[in-house]
Amino acid sequence: MIVDIDNSESVQTFVKKVTQNWFDPDKMYFALVANGKISGDFWHITDDLLDRISEYLGQTQEEFLNIWDLKCSTYSVKIMGYHCTRHSNKNIYSEKGILPLSAETIKINDAQSIEAKGMWEYRSQRTPGPFFLLSYEFAKNPNNGFCSHGAEILTGCKGHHIDSNPVESVPLIIHCAIPYLLLPDPDKNYYAFTILKAYFNFIDPDDSNNLFEGYSIDLKGDKLDPEHIVQIEEN
Repeated sequence: MIVDIDNSESVQTFVKKVTQNWFDPDKMYFALVANGKISGDFWHITDDLLDRISEYLGQTQEEFLNIWDLKCSTYSVKIMGYHCTRHSNKNIYSEKGILPLSAETIKINDAQSIEAKGMWEYRSQRTPGPFFLLSYEFAKNPNNGFCSHGAEILTGCKGHHIDSNPVESVPLIIHCAIPYLLLPDPDKNYYAFTILKAYFNFIDPDDSNNLFEGYSIDLKGDKLDPEHIVQIEEN
């Protein structure tokens, strides 16, 4: 089962499947609305949304997430993610998959300032990715910053992939179906929050644009194998 955060049918089918014989998400949402439990924090803070749902169900957040994770594993859930990058040879992703940041995958311009190199060192050692935007709509936004630099290169640290020609590189959006089981455990609450936020927005639409602007998956140093790549799009 694949979940696409921008696709109403995908999100609603998934949530209905996961909550079957557990709780009614529509009834719960409108009960929370009626009881004044829906506020700005509900939409923007992971723990607030999950705590209010758990409280409604008479569970702790940990108990709720344990059931949620078990159901996601049972149904072999995958979440669509969109890796934005630049490369002169898109076929390399079909061969090697999507790799985290390292000195073996990224070359930083030797002319960079000390500050820029320091930023690169911090980023590559602590948040090596790879990163995948959750919203395709945001991935297609030319102003999202990732189109020009790629998600793996800091705005202040220009560089390029080792096996690419930076002069001939083109923006790519790599569509990936990422298995739920590959997501880092400490972040599982974030993905439950994001999917439920999307579901509630589809049944009770919010007027705000870019609902998932900047929301992303971080594999935190693990590669994504080529088998999980659905499409490589030149942007």
